[in-house]
Amino acid sequence: MNLLLPLGKLCTTVALITLFTFPTLGFANPTSSTISLYHQAAQGNTNAIDVVYNRLTQHLKEHGPTPLTLIYLGSTETLQGRNAWMPWTKLRYTEHGLARMNKALDLLNQQATPVTQQIQINGLYESHLVKAVAGTTFTSVPDFFNHFERGYELYLDLLEDTAFQQSQFEATAWVYLYAIQSALYINDKHQASQWLTYMKQQDPSHLFTQKAIKAVAEAQS
Repeated sequence: MNLLLPLGKLCTTVALITLFTFPTLGFANPTSSTISLYHQAAQGNTNAIDVVYNRLTQHLKEHGPTPLTLIYLGSTETLQGRNAWMPWTKLRYTEHGLARMNKALDLLNQQATPVTQQIQINGLYESHLVKAVAGTTFTSVPDFFNHFERGYELYLDLLEDTAFQQSQFEATAWVYLYAIQSALYINDKHQASQWLTYMKQQDPSHLFTQKAIKAVAEAQS
């Protein structure tokens, strides 16, 4: 199941991403252009993958780690794994990327800034964006990497977060769609239906709502 590519659709909504530092860490996040290029790579622009990787690697050396830097760098490494030719190369890149993303989540748990005091990036609070990218990546890599369960748990936690639910639906719709696809993948039709009900309440005509409706209908047929 490939849920990572649709993340690239976010690049069409990127306007301005303000740089900020976690007060408890004091390091800068990646630039808006790098994050935008990541979404192009995730959408399928394979020529952008190594460019993003090099930018993020250099940024990490110069500014140190933040959850956002590590989550995007780790996810980029899984893109390298997805596009590598040799099986052992695929394995190495993907394992490195997943390990880095787990470090990002650990670092996120250490920072003390309340969610609603964080800046919003693409309409999501930073910690929500970190978890969303992690959830989408973890549930998209092959099952033998044993990360699907953690990715699905991230969805369950994130979509119950009041602050996340109060964010603009235009910013959260993609997360609900991929969460629903993950629920259907493990035959959790009840959870998928609950999330779909929420999407319908927010915007029944939204493109991602319509895709979710179709996915649930096909799973139930």
